[in-house]
Amino acid sequence: MKMILALFLAAALPLAAGTLTFESTTLSVDVPFEATSAHVDLKFENKGDKPVVIDHYKSECECLSGEIKGGMLIEPGKGGVIRLSMDTTALTGVVEKKMGLWLQGDPAIAPSHVLTMVAKIPELVSLEPKALIWEIGEKPEPKKAIVTMSGDRPTKITKVSGADPKFAQEWKTLEEGKKYEITVTPAQTATASNGVVRIETDSPYKKQANRNLFTLVKPPAVGAAPKK
Repeated sequence: MKMILALFLAAALPLAAGTLTFESTTLSVDVPFEATSAHVDLKFENKGDKPVVIDHYKSECECLSGEIKGGMLIEPGKGGVIRLSMDTTALTGVVEKKMGLWLQGDPAIAPSHVLTMVAKIPELVSLEPKALIWEIGEKPEPKKAIVTMSGDRPTKITKVSGADPKFAQEWKTLEEGKKYEITVTPAQTATASNGVVRIETDSPYKKQANRNLFTLVKPPAVGAAPKK
């Protein structure tokens, strides 16, 4: 009902009545690795002498949603909060997402404010690099990636497998429960191909337990000298 009333009032007010002042348009939050969601609250105020109407807001990603506290009609001297909530179920690392906030009278392609939420999600199982790449014509020599475990308990690799026989993989322990080395060798580099090496661990946190190492044989960049 409050939302309907606010929208009714918005339609009755003149366009481009004013703007909002935010304490900050960007906020970051540290997210526990076991969490599946996080939020930040961005406070705003109408410091002008005319009412301001929030028309709508829209995120660049389905993982980010918004909620206005204080209503869509902001009288002079009044304020409110927009809560940005991020679904972090499938996310790791530093994730930055944006939401546009349109005031009444804004052009469709130009919101008055762009709000940013930065979620810092620890990676319990990190992979570097995340892809091993060969160029067509390059020698089909082995390349390596390092798997590093973080957190307050040792985490071990339990299985390394690949669905594509064009890439052979093996792994070894560098530091038990902490660091491992994955070696991948392509069967050939005469033609383009790609594959995925699946790395499984005994981490109890299922959303971070496994990682995919991408493998790719690709044409050289235009104008680049072929690798040998």
